[in-house]
Parts: sequence; structure tokens; C-alpha cells
Amino acid sequence: MTPEIESEIKRHTQLFGSYTKSGELKKVRVWLTLNEGKIEFLTSDRTLKAKRVSRNPRVISFLGEHSVPGIAEVVRDKEAIWRTYRAYWKTHPLMMIALAIPIRSKIKSGEQVLIRITPDEPNPFDKITDPAIN
Repeated sequence: MTPEIESEIKRHTQLFGSYTKSGELKKVRVWLTLNEGKIEFLTSDRTLKAKRVSRNPRVISFLGEHSVPGIAEVVRDKEAIWRTYRAYWKTHPLMMIALAIPIRSKIKSGEQVLIRITPDEPNPFDKITDPAIN
């Protein structure tokens, strides 16, 4: 992993790109964590991000000027979702004061999902786990 990518990961934010039905790439900012070389973030199952991934799993993550293509999946495993929720408290504590209650509510109701991206090979994050998620 290059020092530039490592620096971008420490910011715990990225742009996530998914494709519309017409093939247009749409980018949105998300908070990221790394788990065993995979990029993960939380979102509602009703967002366009989740709907697009369900329709077309090819995505691109942007970390600074670096693009990381991969395959995404929508994960509904509560343990994985709670793990990422706890990591958000470590990486974005001030924002989580305002967002914790709505996120917890969505997790409990089953509306919150985890998007997990497996980067294409060679994976620049191979076997890396963000210390904030432990």
C-alpha cells in the first residue's frame, strides 16, 4: 500500500461510485472501514447506493486521487453491521453524537445494511484491518 493511500484511509472517508441503470457513474461520500482487505460502510437499505449495488455489483472506490475498482455486496449480518457502527464511534465521535440514534434504530429494524467491497486484484488493502474496528 502506498503512503498516499494509507493517508487517505486514515481519514476514514472515501467516494463510493456505483452505476445507474443507464451506466452513468454516481459518486457519493461515505465513511469507510477496512476489514480483512475489504472496504465496508453503512447505509440504509433504501438508498440508491444499496439499490445500485443489488442491481450491478461493479463499483469504484475513490481514495484521494486513487481509484480502487471492485465488487460490492449488500450485507445484512447484524454482527458485521454493529462492528462497523462501533468503528464509526471511534473514527467520527462528534458526528456520531447526532447520528447514533437514527443509525441504531435502523440497525434494530433491519433497515441498515453494510456495503462490503472486495477490491480487484491486486488488492491494495490485502488482509488489512482498520484498528478502529477492533
